[in-house]
Parts: sequence; structure tokens; C-alpha cells
Amino acid sequence: MMMKKRYLRLFLFSISSFLYGYIIKHFFFDTLALIDLTPPLILMMMDPSSSSSSLPNPEASVNQEAPNPEPPEPDLSQPLLDDNTRRAELDERAGFHLVGLSDSDREKVLNFQVIIERKIEKALLSDGYSRDELSQLTKRDEIRGLLFYPNGKLMSLQTYQKYVREVEFGTQRSKPYKKILNALSSSHLFLTKVKKIKRWELGKVWEQWGGRR
Repeated sequence: MMMKKRYLRLFLFSISSFLYGYIIKHFFFDTLALIDLTPPLILMMMDPSSSSSSLPNPEASVNQEAPNPEPPEPDLSQPLLDDNTRRAELDERAGFHLVGLSDSDREKVLNFQVIIERKIEKALLSDGYSRDELSQLTKRDEIRGLLFYPNGKLMSLQTYQKYVREVEFGTQRSKPYKKILNALSSSHLFLTKVKKIKRWELGKVWEQWGGRR
């Protein structure tokens, strides 16, 4: 009888040990499997900022700098001055340089200067130089000094006639225009270059200025 009880206790102990080991084993490995398969989920639960970092930030997009706007196309639709105003300014700029000339020669000089300056002005605008700067009287007088009074002296009528022929043929190939470009490249004249107009766009505006550049 005592032997049967002993065997029964051993049997029950063996079963309980087996069940305990089975439960511990499967619970432990199932838990490890859960942890191995879901680390991102656990980390997101532990760190709330990780989920929000992947979302777009509306404030960041608002605070981004806007791209620089394209500079406006040069306005060639109208000259900066009408001929009467231009002539009056040229007459005042000439000052003592016209002293001693006959009335006829004085008229010829001013007429030549109007033609040359208008062509030079249009060529500068078409090459993208600032219309605002060219609209300043002080800047125009500075350019007039370079064009019409080299070395502080009035040019001859023959030189004016030659310049008129050149700008009528093509301003940007003319000697007076090259004078201005040389002055710009040597820093004797300062003009801001805003934007160069496209060549194919020039045809529709040349006629408003009276022919070629």
C-alpha cells in the first residue's frame, strides 16, 4: 500500500513538472517571438515623437523661402524721352560747347545728338540695361559726356554725321555704342544689367522706334 502511494506521488510530480516546463517554455518563446517581430511598434509606443516626425510639417513648408522672381523683360515699347524733351536736355548739357557756332551748325549738332542718343538708348535697353537708371538725368548726362564730348571737346560735324550713319546701319556695331561698352567694361560708367531681351522678340518693337537699332 505504501509503495502504491509513493509511485502515485512520483507520477503526479512528474506530470506537474512536465506541465510546468511546457508552460514556461512556450510562454517564454512566444514572448520572445512577439518582441522580435514588433520592435518598431514598441519603440513608437515608447517614443510619441517618432510617429509625428514622419508626418509633413505645415509650418516648415510655409517658412520656406519663395524662389526669386524672374526679372522683368526690358520695356522697348516707348523711348525714355520724346524728342523735344531730349533736345532741350542736350542743349542744356552742351552749354559752352556750342558757343561760337552758327545757328545752322548749332541746330545740326543738336539734331545729330538726338538721333544718336535715341539709338544708343534703345540698344542699351534691348541688351538688358536698367531702364530706371537710364531714366535718371544724371546718368544720361554722364553718357552724353562720353558720347559727344570726348576729352571735354565738341566733336566735328563730320564725326557726328559719321556716327549717325553708323547707328542707322546698326547701333550695336557702331563706334559710339562701342564707346559705351568700353566705358562699362573699364568701370568708367556703371549701369546695372537687368535682363537681356530675346532676339526674336525685338522685331515687333523696332518700328515704334523708327527703324533699326
